[in-house]
Amino acid sequence: MTHTPPPAQQMPVAVQIVSTVLFAGFAIPVTIVALNVFWPAGIAIAAILAWRGGFAPGMGNSIDMAALGEAVKTVSPEAAQRRSGNASFDRYRDEMLERLEHEQENFEDFLDRLRAAKDSTEFDQFMDDRAGRLSASS
Repeated sequence: MTHTPPPAQQMPVAVQIVSTVLFAGFAIPVTIVALNVFWPAGIAIAAILAWRGGFAPGMGNSIDMAALGEAVKTVSPEAAQRRSGNASFDRYRDEMLERLEHEQENFEDFLDRLRAAKDSTEFDQFMDDRAGRLSASS
């Protein structure tokens, strides 16, 4: 009886992305420091990284581009506009987003009026100070 190993599970795309970013965040500064301190070591590290095929640990050439594309799509701004499949939730979400946009517009209008009032007060104070200096010097 022969024992067959279980099929290798592919690393989730999110884990691949995070591990790539973390590895690059470590490998790039180490390579730079090695180049500055002892340049042959820096070149050796850069050559090893190039020989491995890049910064991604354990990925090799087994990148599933379709899965990577789907993972990127889930965090894109357009993902928030897709329908969930639940009509009640979609309606609630649309109403809530519309209400929040309206509140944001009202708040921005309030901030504009507040800035205008502050500018007017500062200008009036400046003019009063200037009038006081002019009358004191005459």
